[in-house]
Amino acid sequence: MSSDSNPGKQFKEAKKLLQDGVEGDKKAAKRANEKLLKLRETDPHNALIEAYYGSSLALLSRDAVKLVEKEEKALESLEVLNQAVTMDPNEKEIRFVRGSVCLQLPESYFYSSKTAIEDFTFLLDRYHQQGSNFLTQKQVREVLRNLSKAYQNIGNQDKANEVLQRLTSMHPKK
Repeated sequence: MSSDSNPGKQFKEAKKLLQDGVEGDKKAAKRANEKLLKLRETDPHNALIEAYYGSSLALLSRDAVKLVEKEEKALESLEVLNQAVTMDPNEKEIRFVRGSVCLQLPESYFYSSKTAIEDFTFLLDRYHQQGSNFLTQKQVREVLRNLSKAYQNIGNQDKANEVLQRLTSMHPKK
């Protein structure tokens, strides 16, 4: 069976391309967006595909040359990511993707750090309710770092430091 006819394999390939895009490969980001757009068309009710498609739009925004295109893609990205959370508000991967994208957008223009705080707080709350099966220790540390950065972005240094203290107490320096 070719990867073109296997949506699971297509999605995995798109996620790999997206990660390459996050790491700076502009061509991979564009290819990820194209693959995710096709997957989205074939499975329009899949919230996870929607979230990754939204993330791919954020990368296209990052890589755009024209300011108007940057803005349009970023706003579309936020809209799609919000839709993904609406479709499946309890899916941790969707919350992590949206929170991560929101954290990367310029706060002074998009004011998206509060959404990142919402998502990362949601993840930590679920982790405390459900235990280590919900997030790995590595994921918890990443969520705490991101949450601290989001608080810094909105100018709440006290809360950012409080979160960093949680991180330090969780994983003391050797």
